[in-house]
Amino acid sequence: MLSDYRSWLESELKLLGNASHHAYSFGQANMAKRAIERLDGELQGKVGLLIPRADAAATLAALEALAAAGDLPEPLVALRLELTKGLAPGPA
Repeated sequence: MLSDYRSWLESELKLLGNASHHAYSFGQANMAKRAIERLDGELQGKVGLLIPRADAAATLAALEALAAAGDLPEPLVALRLELTKGLAPGPA
C-alpha cells in the first residue's frame, strides 16, 4: 500500500514536472517531492506490517498478559508499545 502511494506520488511529480511552466503545477510538483522525501524519511529503517485490527488487538492482549506474568524481553516491550500506539483511536 505504501509502495503504491509512493509510486503515485512519483507519477504525479513526473506529470507535474512536465507542466512546470504553470506556477500551480510547479507548486504541486514541489509538494509531491516533499511528500516523497517525508515518506522515505518516515519509513527508513522500519518494517510496515498490515495486519487485521483484531489480530493486532489479540497480540497486544497476549503481550499484556506476558508482561503481567513476569519480565517481558525488550523487543516485545517495543512491539507492545507500537501496537498500543497503532491501536489508539486517531483523530476523527
